[in-house]
Amino acid sequence: MPLELIPYHKMSVLIIEDLAEMRSSMKSMLGNIGVQHTESVNNGEDALKKLRNNDYDLVFSDYELGRGKDGQQILEEVRFNNLVKPSSVFIMVTAAQTVDMVMGALEFAPDGYIAKPVTLELLKTRLVRIIRTKDIYKEINLALDDDNTEAALNACNRLAMEKPKFALPAYRIKGKILIEQERFEEAKDIYETVLGIKRVAWAILGMAKVHFYFKEYEQAQNLLESLAKTKAKYVEAQDWLAKSLEEQGKYKAAQKVLVEAVAQSPKSIRRQQALGRVAEKNGDIDVMWKSCRKAVALGKNSCFKSPDVFIGLAKSLQPKIKGGSMRDKKLSTVEALNLIESARMDFDLDTIASLKCSLVEAETLMNSGKEEEGKLAYRAADTIISSSKNLSLDDKIDIFNTKLQFETEEIAMEYGKQVLNEIASNKRLQVKYYKTIELFLHNRPADRLKLVKERGEELLLREDVEDALEMYLRASSFKDADEDIFLGALKSIIGRFKKGRPDRQLTQKCDALFKELETLSESDPRHPILEQLKFQWEEITGDE
Repeated sequence: MPLELIPYHKMSVLIIEDLAEMRSSMKSMLGNIGVQHTESVNNGEDALKKLRNNDYDLVFSDYELGRGKDGQQILEEVRFNNLVKPSSVFIMVTAAQTVDMVMGALEFAPDGYIAKPVTLELLKTRLVRIIRTKDIYKEINLALDDDNTEAALNACNRLAMEKPKFALPAYRIKGKILIEQERFEEAKDIYETVLGIKRVAWAILGMAKVHFYFKEYEQAQNLLESLAKTKAKYVEAQDWLAKSLEEQGKYKAAQKVLVEAVAQSPKSIRRQQALGRVAEKNGDIDVMWKSCRKAVALGKNSCFKSPDVFIGLAKSLQPKIKGGSMRDKKLSTVEALNLIESARMDFDLDTIASLKCSLVEAETLMNSGKEEEGKLAYRAADTIISSSKNLSLDDKIDIFNTKLQFETEEIAMEYGKQVLNEIASNKRLQVKYYKTIELFLHNRPADRLKLVKERGEELLLREDVEDALEMYLRASSFKDADEDIFLGALKSIIGRFKKGRPDRQLTQKCDALFKELETLSESDPRHPILEQLKFQWEEITGDE
């Protein structure tokens, strides 16, 4: 569409820019190309008010807007709440070209970018290109403006038939519409057709989503892993891979994927929230702390702001409150209590979130030495517990952890046994449960060691070498670690190698453990076990 045919005089335009000079300059340049209806705002909140109450054909948003929401956060909310019509054009204007900015904004699909300084010639050239591209899909977008799904799907088909050059983009839009409408079988047909012609990344991702919604998580995982091996940085695919792994209970693998995705695009608040959630499930307090802290900062002006990350960040501060330096203890206590207060004040909490707040508050007060205040907070939480339904097993283990601090051991362990029965064969929750008891027994080393030995032997009998290894390696650093712990660690490492999962660091650890056991007497009934392990290790390592 040539410049003279673009009906700028009929377009309504919104300029979002904090600098008055730049707003004036943009308005002047737009007037020069024929725009007659222009409005402008200098901050994100006013921009969103305008977008909620008016329809604009063109939106120009600066990326950096000083205080308040930035351009990415405006775009997030625009897409999330459908504040801009599909046929409208949203353009990001920015002087910044950092990876964080580009990757973050790209995920919410602006129609284009214009780099500062903006000149009249640059504005003309970029607008023609962006509007001409958008015009190809005009019929589809106008149907979507009217919420006419069938008309939009038919328009996709016509575009593919009449302009074969744009068939793949048309099918991409059609697949997206079908998934949004939960018409997964039809979406599957589209993606199968496209993949039969060409293995394009978006079709692989679309097919993986279909498998995910059909609860075929392993098939989704396989497709997404194949996509991850390509050179394309498809961050959305990593999100869906993490979701697929999480649904299968593969939380450590899900965390690894999310860590990589966050490194590529750290400004995505929802990705940071997901990483914090998965890290908590893995008991990785350091990663949980980092991701929750980042999510709280990113959420300050975001529509995706969530109380869960405030509560999660307060939970992740507990090790510092309990065992940190005096300075760390004081600062972390104040921060945790402020986070809990913010969660209560800034959000309309449901029963479960209120319970979580009270549990973390009680734990914070107890860990900081304020025992009586902690007991009061626990009693408030206990009244919520008795009336709470639909508690997750993670929630129940958290309750168990708090009961160990505030109830008698007999009462707490009785509740814990009930939770363990509900956990059944869920390995991740079993690990979390036993870690909770292990931490509780920190000041009773003999009982803690007994627990580790019994649990370790149980895991080895089930050939669950990964969880056994994690437990024994942790226990081998205890001051009172003995020969049974070292033998258990050796059994776990050798079992892991036998399953075809070698590791250089574990090789070094294995050698160190054999060295620890050099003094084991030949008369010791465990000595034959040690000799058998040495023989198995020599078979694995050969002549090395």
